[in-house]
Amino acid sequence: MAAATKPQSQPPQPIFWWRPWMMALGCILLLLLCLASESYAQAERKRPARADATGKSGEQVPTRESTSGAESPRNLEENLRLLLRLDSLQSARRKVAAGAETSELVMDQSITKPGRDFYDLFYSQWEAPADVKEYTIIIGEKPGRANSTFVTVRVNDNDLLEFPLQPNYDIIQETAREAIGYVQDYLVQQLNLSRQLERGERVSTELY
Repeated sequence: MAAATKPQSQPPQPIFWWRPWMMALGCILLLLLCLASESYAQAERKRPARADATGKSGEQVPTRESTSGAESPRNLEENLRLLLRLDSLQSARRKVAAGAETSELVMDQSITKPGRDFYDLFYSQWEAPADVKEYTIIIGEKPGRANSTFVTVRVNDNDLLEFPLQPNYDIIQETAREAIGYVQDYLVQQLNLSRQLERGERVSTELY
């Protein structure tokens, strides 16, 4: 009788119970990563752009206008006055240095800017009458009320004119022309009076 064979048992297959959990966990992580990426992309698209972001980059820095160009008319006028004043001072110094050679003097004793403007205009337009060789003209000032000032014109130690002066260049120019006319007439009168006195002295000496 043949011996019965004992059936061989198969080794038990290992059960990989962790595989479903790992696959589920991986799917969840992948889903979360996709959601996070999509949210970040939407946030980037919705982020408002600054209106001045591009403006500042393309904006040019304002350049300062050059101040070395032509001078303004006011500066030119002021420089002209300074030149006239300097010329008058130099002429007065030359006349004083000449001493006995000449006695034609126009002197400046002004205090304020309107007074100096008056002197500059007076001196630049002044012309002595014919045959008048000796005279001394002094342009001075006296303080007035508030901001006003009084200009004085003294001729040969005689106070000839005194008048208020307004800080207006056109008015000062007109006043200087009128003052020149008064001084010229005064010097002519003094010259005529001096000649008459000389004639009278000659006649009296001839009679005696």
